[in-house]
Amino acid sequence: MSIQHLRSMPKAADFTPLQEHQEQTPSTFFGAKPVLHAHYSGLSLSAPAAQLKEHAVFAMFASSTPDDSENALVQNIEIWVNSEDLILYENSPNNTGVKIPYPSIALHATLKHDESTEALLLNVSLNDASTVNSAEEICVLELRILPPGVSHSRPQNDCIKEIYAAMNTCADLHPDPDDGDEDGMFDETAPGATGWITAENMGDFMDADGNFTGTVIGGEEELGPGAGTVRQREEDESHDGQNGVNGEQHQDKYQRTAF
Repeated sequence: MSIQHLRSMPKAADFTPLQEHQEQTPSTFFGAKPVLHAHYSGLSLSAPAAQLKEHAVFAMFASSTPDDSENALVQNIEIWVNSEDLILYENSPNNTGVKIPYPSIALHATLKHDESTEALLLNVSLNDASTVNSAEEICVLELRILPPGVSHSRPQNDCIKEIYAAMNTCADLHPDPDDGDEDGMFDETAPGATGWITAENMGDFMDADGNFTGTVIGGEEELGPGAGTVRQREEDESHDGQNGVNGEQHQDKYQRTAF
């Protein structure tokens, strides 16, 4: 899912408030409204002016660039942190917004914008993940979300921590599908992954000569002592080493019956 442009501002009726969601069991899990975890208005965005123009949607924001600064400032921003995506909307002087899917947010963290202002840092990938072939093709926009009142030197910093906490919760609902492919990870449900040898995976434990190698799939653990050893039947010297069912070895236990 890629970044989307919004032409109209979201409404409260578009979401289910978090408290309401927690107090009731939904009648269905399909087609339900997104759960709203945080909503604030009067925020500002700060971003490198050059980066802000690299994506058509973000370029629609009305930005100003202070003297001797490489960063552009976008004011009058509303934010909706919901279970489906992150929404940023400028309600004045333009009416334009952006809907950002959580997998497109490579990083979110809190930091100090200046001595008195807390900020939320977002690294947003401007590429559609399905069209990127290499790391060199990834284009990232570094956004800083500033709290209300920052333009009057009275920043309301508490909301930044609440937005950050809400984003943590919502981002966990959208894990990166590539996380399971990291080096050193293996599927514990795969045949032989736990060390059990079955008819399906026996070939993975044997060499070309049919001998057991002792290696457990998915790890470095070795099979226990004696694994793969073929034990011969013990011979009884008192019966001349003979084994069988003719009575030589088992005559003390079974008696022949004559007819």
